[in-house]
Amino acid sequence: MSPAHLLHVFFARLLPLVLLALLGARAMAQADPPSRVGRVNLAEGAVAFSQAGDNEWTDAIRNRPLTRGDRVWTERRSRAEMQVGSSAVRMAPSTHVEILQLDDRAAQLSVTQGSVYVRIRTLPEGENFEIDTPNLAYRAAYPGDYRIDVDPVRGITRVTIHSGTGAVYGEAGQVLPLGGGQQITFRDRTLAQVSVQESPPQDNFDRWAADRNRREEQSVSARYVPREVVGYQELDSAGQWSQDATHGSVWFPQGMPANWAPYRNGHWEWMSPWGWTWMDDAAWGFAPFHYGRWAMIGSRWAWVPGRLSLKPVYAPALVAFVGGGNGSATQWNLPVIAGKPGVAWFPLAPGEVWQPGYRASPVYMSNLNQNLKLEANPTYANQRKPEALTSIPAEEFHRGKPAGAGWLRIAANSLTNAQIVPPPPMPERGGTIAMSRVAPAKVTVPQPDTPPAPRRVAAPATQVAVAPASQPKPASEPKPATQAAVQAAALAQAAAHAARVQAAAQQQAEVQRVLQAAQQQRAEAERARQQQAKAAVPVVAAAKAPAAPPVVAAAVPAVLPAVQPQAAAPAKRAEAAKAEVVNSEMAKAEVAKAEKAKAEIAKAARATAERAKAERAKAAEQARIEQAKLEQDRAEEQARREKQARRAEQSKREQLARRAEARREQIAETKREQLAAAKREQIAAAKQAKLAEAQAKRELVAKREREQAAKRELLARQAEQAKREQSAKRAELQREQTAKRAEQLKREQLAKQAEQAKREAVARREEQQRRELHAQHVEQARRSAERDAQALREQRMQREEQQAKREAQERQERELAQQQAQRAAIARQQQALAEQWRRDQQAWEQQQQQLRLRGGRPDLRDDRRSRGIPILNSGPMS
Repeated sequence: MSPAHLLHVFFARLLPLVLLALLGARAMAQADPPSRVGRVNLAEGAVAFSQAGDNEWTDAIRNRPLTRGDRVWTERRSRAEMQVGSSAVRMAPSTHVEILQLDDRAAQLSVTQGSVYVRIRTLPEGENFEIDTPNLAYRAAYPGDYRIDVDPVRGITRVTIHSGTGAVYGEAGQVLPLGGGQQITFRDRTLAQVSVQESPPQDNFDRWAADRNRREEQSVSARYVPREVVGYQELDSAGQWSQDATHGSVWFPQGMPANWAPYRNGHWEWMSPWGWTWMDDAAWGFAPFHYGRWAMIGSRWAWVPGRLSLKPVYAPALVAFVGGGNGSATQWNLPVIAGKPGVAWFPLAPGEVWQPGYRASPVYMSNLNQNLKLEANPTYANQRKPEALTSIPAEEFHRGKPAGAGWLRIAANSLTNAQIVPPPPMPERGGTIAMSRVAPAKVTVPQPDTPPAPRRVAAPATQVAVAPASQPKPASEPKPATQAAVQAAALAQAAAHAARVQAAAQQQAEVQRVLQAAQQQRAEAERARQQQAKAAVPVVAAAKAPAAPPVVAAAVPAVLPAVQPQAAAPAKRAEAAKAEVVNSEMAKAEVAKAEKAKAEIAKAARATAERAKAERAKAAEQARIEQAKLEQDRAEEQARREKQARRAEQSKREQLARRAEARREQIAETKREQLAAAKREQIAAAKQAKLAEAQAKRELVAKREREQAAKRELLARQAEQAKREQSAKRAELQREQTAKRAEQLKREQLAKQAEQAKREAVARREEQQRRELHAQHVEQARRSAERDAQALREQRMQREEQQAKREAQERQERELAQQQAQRAAIARQQQALAEQWRRDQQAWEQQQQQLRLRGGRPDLRDDRRSRGIPILNSGPMS
């Protein structure tokens, strides 16, 4: 029995046990959505996208997360790059890639046509990265650079390993380990090798991928966030990193308008299994809106990614929705301008727990919120800030209209009673709102040149693969908000139409070449028939053979039999004439077929032109509707302004009338006071003696009141001093309680980490059995690539040393920043202590001065003039 057969039998007996174990593990976590997604980082040229469960193709949408079942296609002279976790998948022109599986433990891609260059940066224990083609399945064993080329016409797949190791799997369980520097071309599904090459030369696609690798290595943002954060590369050119004493490493976006706030310029789209997902309009708007939190530092918004040591978990949108009250029930919408129901939200601040709208396990929630604990009645820093809140009408929210174009301010009375509510419900299928959503512009994608219904070859599964979800998703492309956006959409459609017309012209030129070849073939056949007819016996009409099946236009015409001498037998001449007639009929059939293809192409071109015309008319009609709606909004705004102006004018007139009435009353009061004063002057002469006596009494009473006021002021100062001392005691008590809570939280986190470590240890022991089986497969590759492995280890050691140096330098920088923050805090405390000392000194001097004024002796027991300002001891600093 051969080793391959033994390996196949071993897998056949062990695989059911592994599947049962994995089924049990997955059943416990099946409610959790995937914690990582993909993203199209770069699109050079025309790149098309098709979501899971949909057969229509659209232009690739910026910042749309990619998940299981999504497909990406690159046109001719186009290239694209996808990020899948910490790995990068580069696509050459005319390449078709589908995501078969993407979750915490596996990444599985299907390439049916074209070339991909995969850079696997990290491959933790227990994770798989697999690429399936119509011929084979390749699974990487270690991090490295791999290239897969698929030619569906010839039925071959070429695997090139620039660095790293892996293995290819055939349809019948064949396994072939591969090492670095190898390039092998396979045919069929039995791993039949066509060619083998060592250290193949690089082409333009390899050089482009290597340049992208260098740019990725030079990323500044990789120092502050993990490589698994999708879209971190875009942060380098769009903002600046800084260190904050409270939040640590933060990122400030550049070039933002005055009223900008997180989660304001973009739109919402419903995506399964997460629900409402935010898609930002900015090129860098993926990582800051699906990971970390936002904080207002000074007058600027800053993104706080969190701790580097934790594995990032994707979230659809880290916001909290605000809702109002309707009697005893809480609703998710709020009344906004003109009484329209609206949807409002604000970004979460650092330390605030995000509560998703879908079900998830406690472990998933803990990893997503970086081990933060949910409180019973949480408070949010941005809930009452008008500059942080964004609201749009509910109808526009469900349509997926951009929020930045028409966001509204919430009324103050509505915001006072607002509460934190779950996200809005899923839009109804076929309803008024769902039907009014504008679908993205569709594009035509040629089908891959694969044989009919190819059956994909997959490697032996170590995890249970779940079929891609086929649930349709509502269209979410927003409507153009202005005439310029409509014109841009029309121009894009015109460009697509021009591309389709150009392709049709190329196809028509190809048909012309085919027709010319057919006419030439028919002319040669006619000449040969005339020569044959001179030496042949007339053939009856019944000798014609039935029409032959059609052949391709590029087929080489059959070689005519040589003309026999005049002395040949009549039967042979008749047979040759019959063959000539058959060839002539075949040529005529080819010409008719070419003419029919030409007519079909012309018909398709006319249909394409008609569709483009209809699309332009539809775009113009849409622009007219949008313009009419804009005019109506302007008219309503103008009417509202006129109404406000009339109200302001009425208020002004009423205010002037009130002022005139007050002035008349003031004049009358002045006259009354003058009459009263004259009367008092007449009475004053008679009562002068009494007034003098009353004046003396008033002076005595005033003196007593001044003394009492001085006593009250002294008592007030003493009470204020006691109050300050009491506040200081309360602050000290609060700090002690905060420290106790922090210590308790730390102990809980340590206990949770210990429990997590136990579960991971159990998982590692279960995974170790699978890895031992996998080690047998790659043992042969290790022996053949020992030199390459040694070089790889040396390079890895160098990278680890460089990484250690970088970490040490970063640690020194963090320690220096902490020391500076401590010095600044001590300086602030010293300044506050000096200020308190001056206030106490002034109070003591005033007290001594009052004692001197009363004739008493000064109290020198509390004299601080000889003591000086106390100096704080900063203590040792690490």
